[in-house]
Amino acid sequence: MALTRAYEEHEVTPELRRTYCSIRTAFDLPFVPTLFKLSAGIPEYLLKMWDDLGPVVCSKEFQTAAQAFQEIAHSTAVSGGWTFSDQPKVLAAEKFSNADIRVIGGIVSLFARATAQMALFSRLMQRGYSGGQKGRVTSSKQNSALSQMVRLDVPNERDAGLRVWLIYTDIRKTTGSKSVLSLYRILSFYPGYLASAWLDSKKLLAEPSFLSAREDLNRRVRALLTGLPVKDHRALLKDLDPAKWREIEETGDSFARLLPQFALLTAIWQRSFPSASRLIGAA
Repeated sequence: MALTRAYEEHEVTPELRRTYCSIRTAFDLPFVPTLFKLSAGIPEYLLKMWDDLGPVVCSKEFQTAAQAFQEIAHSTAVSGGWTFSDQPKVLAAEKFSNADIRVIGGIVSLFARATAQMALFSRLMQRGYSGGQKGRVTSSKQNSALSQMVRLDVPNERDAGLRVWLIYTDIRKTTGSKSVLSLYRILSFYPGYLASAWLDSKKLLAEPSFLSAREDLNRRVRALLTGLPVKDHRALLKDLDPAKWREIEETGDSFARLLPQFALLTAIWQRSFPSASRLIGAA
């Protein structure tokens, strides 16, 4: 059975809190992605896995590959001609101001980057429990201002009210995922907008052209793994119980399968917002 409980910072040991901080800094994100919070259910695995892959994430090669995948997802979204509903109109109907609409647009852009990064990372995690691979990377000393200056509150699934919980249930049923990704949970403060965003997502997930593009993205992300080093994580954790390895595999495999399509969805979602200049006006 896959790991299903996401552990928040206040629920983990000081050592894992330091690891969470390292993860935010490495990805330059104001939150810890769900995959890591789930992996914290087996702390010895998360610590060893991150000790190995943390320096890879910080490398120029990983950053270049993640940016390339984000650009591929954006190009695919444009060439496919897909969009969500008119986002300013939807948000205005939910009583969002122009300033708030710009904030939401920025959040979606942030998740477009984060989802592309995690699509690549989940494949590296897969390689780790599948024997590893050889490679070489160059360390990067890029500043991580966003992760240091900003914190984003992504509510836990357990905090959902009834309406949000019903949407979460449909997300899990439709995608086959055991958990709801951060890009939807961040909207749980606004159930009306969450429902609209999920409905747009769900329609695309049923389109044959989208499904074909998703398979192409799966191939593209695998190709971008070339040259990124991963140790054999099973060899690093020889005493880990086989049942725990099965949980890790099911969780990692699920994210590796789902994240490329969510990278495409967030790229489509992102391009459904107008440029900031078109929103300047009364806030």
